Amino acid sequence: MIALSRRRPTSITIFAVAFLAAALLTYIEALVRIPVALKSESSFLGLGRDGLIVWHSAWLSIALIPVAMVWLSAIRFARWMVSIMALFKLAGFLMMLPALGLLVRMQPLWLAALPLGLFAVAMLFTPASNHWFKHKGEVDPAVFE
Repeated sequence: MIALSRRRPTSITIFAVAFLAAALLTYIEALVRIPVALKSESSFLGLGRDGLIVWHSAWLSIALIPVAMVWLSAIRFARWMVSIMALFKLAGFLMMLPALGLLVRMQPLWLAALPLGLFAVAMLFTPASNHWFKHKGEVDPAVFE
């Protein structure tokens, strides 16, 4: 684990902030849509209001795991896991593209979270980020602070 006091590359910080913001936007969208989900005929997993809140809170917690893996441990697997998941989200968006007008009205926060999440993933592949993952956040002995 890398000490919290250690300086991270700017791209890693941008990743963490953007990824957290995207996760929070998605979470807020889900919470706002709970009344709609409860009124729908196909109730989501048969959960009530409290169950849906717990479900969406669990997904928010799961979204925090890759941020911790990158920020605290510089785990390379996290970079690829987040990238693959972002590609699945992008593919899902492309399939929903014909209904973009409806999507803008129904899920504007999710729609805003998508490019933010993709931007966050792009930050994981900058030269500074590559160095961060390669050296596991260690201090270069040639650099004096």
